Amino acid sequence: MKALSRSYVYWASLDRNIEEVCRSCAACRAVRDAPPRAQLHPWEFPLHPWQRVHADFADCGGVRYLVIVDAHSKWIEALPMRGTNAAATINVFRSTFARFGLPSQLVTDNGPPFSSQEFKFYCEKNCIKHTTSAPYRPQGNGAAENAVKTIKKAIKRAMYEGDDVNVALSKFLLQYRNCEHATTRVSPAVALQGRRLRSRLDALRPDVAAAVRAKQERQVARTPGTDREFHVGDAVIARDYSARGDKWTEATVVKKTGPISYKVSLGNGVEWRRHADQIIPASSKNRFSLSRVSDVVAADAASSGAACPGVESGADGEVFEDASSGGADTEDPPPQRVQPERLPLPVSPPPQGASARALRAINRAKKAAM
Repeated sequence: MKALSRSYVYWASLDRNIEEVCRSCAACRAVRDAPPRAQLHPWEFPLHPWQRVHADFADCGGVRYLVIVDAHSKWIEALPMRGTNAAATINVFRSTFARFGLPSQLVTDNGPPFSSQEFKFYCEKNCIKHTTSAPYRPQGNGAAENAVKTIKKAIKRAMYEGDDVNVALSKFLLQYRNCEHATTRVSPAVALQGRRLRSRLDALRPDVAAAVRAKQERQVARTPGTDREFHVGDAVIARDYSARGDKWTEATVVKKTGPISYKVSLGNGVEWRRHADQIIPASSKNRFSLSRVSDVVAADAASSGAACPGVESGADGEVFEDASSGGADTEDPPPQRVQPERLPLPVSPPPQGASARALRAINRAKKAAM
């Protein structure tokens, strides 16, 4: 029209006037071409996993799937649907959100389930911002469309090879979630869950925990030891580390604080925490009362009348002369008593004038306690 007009007439607003005539023509508007494609405007990348999710339906192999993809991690969920009404769709979303949590934003198309009042109320009740793409423009929900295309390819490959679709889809999703994504350079499993999903290929890698357990079992087998177990209320002999105390002290187990550690009570409000190697079971033989030995010595001394005032016996039965008696040289120092190296229970020295019967009783008590 412009070229034809220019060949006959001319005025200053020739082109503008012809364009206005064409815009006002209904027939021209009906057959005109689409405008140039608008500049690409990508979705903003979410900062957290499962913050914005995209969803869409996929029909393949006579089954309809609800495909959900996380915009941050690119994690894909493909869930078979028995029905596509609003109630069935909400149930599938509820099951998925129970595993991963409620998203902040949900992007879908304008399908009947998503545009229903029931689905709108579900999103409002769970504080989910529901965003829909422009009608008849699937590019607005491009993340879900790409996920649908990926799932359809996996299903069609399984159908072509005659495999079970559900098994093939599960295997594909496992490998997809472990594979590094081309956009994020991180696998969806690591981006969403912070770890890789274990697969059969991971069996090729050494198991650190199994290696440590094998080393520990080998160490336990090569180290000699005796299994000892105590119960609450057992009478024991505990190692005494106090400055002025004896080497061993009688106590009672009051609590088990670990596999081989216990808390023992001395009976005077004092409690110690001791390892099993620092506790000896106080059996009837080991708990030979030292007071009984003292009673024997006292009774024997009373019966004999302490006839030997100038003789003193040591802890092991050695006999020393008293320097104060008349038979010893007063200038020489008195002999030192020999203390036994291992004395499970404190043994007080017998009184002066103890007989051989009392010394034998002391020796029997020491041997029973060892």
